[in-house]
Amino acid sequence: MIIVRLKGGLGNQMFQYAAAKQLAEKLNTSLKLDISFLQNNAADSTNREFELDKFSIPIEIASAEEVKKVREKKTKNFIRPTVIREKYFGFVKPFLKAGNDYYMNGYWQSDKYFADVEAIIRSEFKFIEPLSDEYYIGMQGKIVSSNSVSLHFRRGDYVSNSKTNKYHGVCSLAYYQNAVKTISDKISNPHLFVFSDDIDWVKSNFHTGLPTVFVEKKNENLHTDFRLMSMCRHNIIANSSYSWWAAWLNPNKEKIVIAPRRWYRNKRKQLKAADRVPNSWIRI
Repeated sequence: MIIVRLKGGLGNQMFQYAAAKQLAEKLNTSLKLDISFLQNNAADSTNREFELDKFSIPIEIASAEEVKKVREKKTKNFIRPTVIREKYFGFVKPFLKAGNDYYMNGYWQSDKYFADVEAIIRSEFKFIEPLSDEYYIGMQGKIVSSNSVSLHFRRGDYVSNSKTNKYHGVCSLAYYQNAVKTISDKISNPHLFVFSDDIDWVKSNFHTGLPTVFVEKKNENLHTDFRLMSMCRHNIIANSSYSWWAAWLNPNKEKIVIAPRRWYRNKRKQLKAADRVPNSWIRI
């Protein structure tokens, strides 16, 4: 049995599930989710809920007894750990020995952790509930009928929470301007679709001479921003796992994805972030 500890928002939970899925497939064993951390958020952290139930994935929640059994499993061979902890934010092959009971605790934010099961991940990360609101359906039509480019401005707790801001920081306006210029040099007639958790700020501060739509109405429960970003032909993402996954799930084989070169304000974490962005994406 593989049990993975879920923490963070939708994008983080997707990384954790995907890495655990590859390990479970490799060991031909079951996969269960430990959601206890999400149920007991720390006072100084952003409140998060279990989000993977929005997708077409087989969900099995691990009981407290199962978590304890795997985490505290006795073994005569001291070099075979049953708990796999992420040492730093970079790709490291899981340290495995004989057996197939493991508890995974980390963020696992690299596509290298699930490269062998990419097809499975793409098939499972499909939303169960379809878009039904007329605004979103109309926006979808505009996106699929144009040379659409999504831009994601991640603000929210990256700005309002001092601890989070010190750790992550936010992408500068210069980053987005350079990204738009880069993509405009590579494609014809780009049409920008701007998404943000602070859309009024973006409307006041971000301007280009290109056709631009600011997506203002959103339904967080259905993650409509996420869905619409993934439908765009090309993507300019923030230092956010949310838009990272939207870009990764974009099925356009000729897509151009632009990502920030600097993912963390924290210098120590930034040094370990080389594996965060796929090699085919452009870093600015």
